[in-house]
Amino acid sequence: MAAQETTGSNVETLMSALNAVRSLRSQVTHYFRTVADGPKETDDEQQEDNNNISEKYATVLENIKNQLRDLETQVGGLNPPTTTTSLGNTGVLSLDPSPDKLRLYHQLLDCYTWTEKVHCYSTTMNQLLHGNSLKRSSVSISKRRRPTQYNHNVPQQQVDMTIQAINQMFQVMTLNVSRPFGNNAVVQVTLGRVLRAVVTLKGLLIEWVVVRAYNEPLLDEEGKVDLYTPSQYKVFQKVTDNANAAMLNFCSPGFTDLSVRSFFTWLHSYQTLFTDVCKRCDSHLHNHMPPTWREFRTLDPFHEECKP
Repeated sequence: MAAQETTGSNVETLMSALNAVRSLRSQVTHYFRTVADGPKETDDEQQEDNNNISEKYATVLENIKNQLRDLETQVGGLNPPTTTTSLGNTGVLSLDPSPDKLRLYHQLLDCYTWTEKVHCYSTTMNQLLHGNSLKRSSVSISKRRRPTQYNHNVPQQQVDMTIQAINQMFQVMTLNVSRPFGNNAVVQVTLGRVLRAVVTLKGLLIEWVVVRAYNEPLLDEEGKVDLYTPSQYKVFQKVTDNANAAMLNFCSPGFTDLSVRSFFTWLHSYQTLFTDVCKRCDSHLHNHMPPTWREFRTLDPFHEECKP
């Protein structure tokens, strides 16, 4: 109780000292303002002001002395703190007279405050996560089906056998494998008299697809396979975009053959590109375009604006 009373009286004395400082600053400002104004320049009042200027200065100085004496009395009544707060090197920042550098001290205090909040929140989250830890399935890893190798790292013989097996699945679609750039295979696809395509593989991973019209060449002027030149027809440009979307949809790193077989099955559905009607609007053309989208599971044709 005695400590609390001492603290309360010390706070009241500190507030009185601050009020005394405020009054002292006001009187000093008033004094300098009076000195700066000086006597008035009118002829009628000039003589009177010259006689009273010394009395005004003396009165203001006497008030300043009285308030300074009161301030010294208030400061003398303050009790020094019993415990010292160690700020370390940060306390030196508050003593820097430069206003630009003084802001660093307050910013550092804010940084410490936010650090304490982050530490508190992280401790709470750590307790919550430990109370609700996720557990792996009890199924043995050996019982799960794991890929023996990745799609991009398979022998050339396996790639050729896979493409040959897919080629025998369809009568109107022909697949020709070549390797103009090394070990990676390039498949030239001819689908009836509807379209031609170039499928770039890395192992059994499809990397890029370009679809062109049947009357557009697959080779460039130098006789090499043209991998990137798009079709001049808007229909096959749309089919190319959809083919690359299907390539990503059917990509399955865990199964080396299924993803490639599913993609070519999807591409084979374009043999009726110009004869199928849209499953939604039941029309051949929409905005002068046939149904260029094929649903991945059912292979149903849709216009770009009608696809689900």
